[in-house]
Amino acid sequence: MGEIEEVNIPQRQTGFSPYQYKKKVEAYIRANQDHIVIAKLRKNLPLTEGDLKELERMLFTSEEIDSRDKFELVYGQKNLKSFIRKLVGLDRNTAKQAFSKYLESNNLTANQIRFIDQIINWLTKYGVMNPSLLYGFPFTDIHTEGLDGVFNDEDADNIIDIVSSFNEVVEEKFNSA
Repeated sequence: MGEIEEVNIPQRQTGFSPYQYKKKVEAYIRANQDHIVIAKLRKNLPLTEGDLKELERMLFTSEEIDSRDKFELVYGQKNLKSFIRKLVGLDRNTAKQAFSKYLESNNLTANQIRFIDQIINWLTKYGVMNPSLLYGFPFTDIHTEGLDGVFNDEDADNIIDIVSSFNEVVEEKFNSA
């Protein structure tokens, strides 16, 4: 059989799974979406310096997130306001209210109302929106030209302004196409 020799066998250590960490972080944030600061983000209210400090304290002292260093190791340096808004989305009533003045002051067609409703659905789910998406799927289902095919130039500009107002509160910047 041969000589007996001593061999070093590496010990198996449980590793850190970025995937599992992300799931924990995202579940924690969604579970705490009624926390006052996260609720302000969902309702598109600007955060004060104190709100930001409270948000960081809440996140980076929680057992699930562990620390800022671990968070940044997995996610990189993030704009927390935008990151959280994208996770929890925008409050549906907040989105509807923003468009209500526009809807009430104009006599809109069924397609125009449906287009606005699609924007509200998007914002409710994703929290922010790149205005250039208004010219692609799913918005081209209503008209092949998207926003410009459904609305005149002035109305299209107003809609882009409303969409951009949601991005501005969380300091989400999109490049103009």
